[in-house]
Amino acid sequence: MYVKKSVPRAAGSPGIGIQTRDHVSLIDVDDILFMPEPDSSGVVIWDDIILKPNAYAIDLYLTPGTHEVTSGADGDTDKVGFTPSFKGEHPGNEQEVREFKANCINKKFIVVIRYCSGKSADLIGTLCNPCKFMPSYTGNGESNTNEMTFTQISKGPDIFIYKGTLPMEEPLGALEETGKLQFVGDGQYQLINSQLTSIIGGAHGSVITLLGPTEGECPIADDEHVKFIAGNKFTLKPGAQITLRAFNAGTEGGGLLWLEQSRYVG
Repeated sequence: MYVKKSVPRAAGSPGIGIQTRDHVSLIDVDDILFMPEPDSSGVVIWDDIILKPNAYAIDLYLTPGTHEVTSGADGDTDKVGFTPSFKGEHPGNEQEVREFKANCINKKFIVVIRYCSGKSADLIGTLCNPCKFMPSYTGNGESNTNEMTFTQISKGPDIFIYKGTLPMEEPLGALEETGKLQFVGDGQYQLINSQLTSIIGGAHGSVITLLGPTEGECPIADDEHVKFIAGNKFTLKPGAQITLRAFNAGTEGGGLLWLEQSRYVG
């Protein structure tokens, strides 16, 4: 349950304009196998969104400076809810964007917005109350652009904070046969039928999701650098995945401590 508490001024200059990445990530709700619920605050989603086999999120490029995130509350007494929305402009009207519009006009999406500052992503939509897609094209002597708008279908929850990773078309990296995993950025990494012995790189706050091998299994040892929520050992099998978050915890040799954030066993 949420415990009422004061809301102080955030550090820095919290009122300046947002700086989102130059693309928005979209997840077709028809591809979702498991949609996690927010925590008891009703705001933060810690677990990963799990998609069906061979399904993945897609990125839509939108011109920097055109992005707008809104969330207004309205309704009669005892019927008040939020209607979050995101919009931005895609330059031009080439074949790729026309095909996207033609094939996605009636699809429903979960929208994930990521920020250049590195702060946690925002997420709009739920499995039962996703976002509808409304494009609008303008071509004239001054502009040749598509305005892309994604709005939650009906009143409901406000914008969520998403702490998980995104299931993209290709993993960021893969486990080497030596058992080492090289960190290249927050995201998903493919494991193989071999034991994971070490994670190289990363920084405090980094988040990775380890995908089970396509066949066989990949055990992960519980040592001074990796800790699990329950049990001293976790073995990833096909269809399973586990998400780890890095902390500076003064481990031996100054390395990071990777703590389990969530798991999905399939």
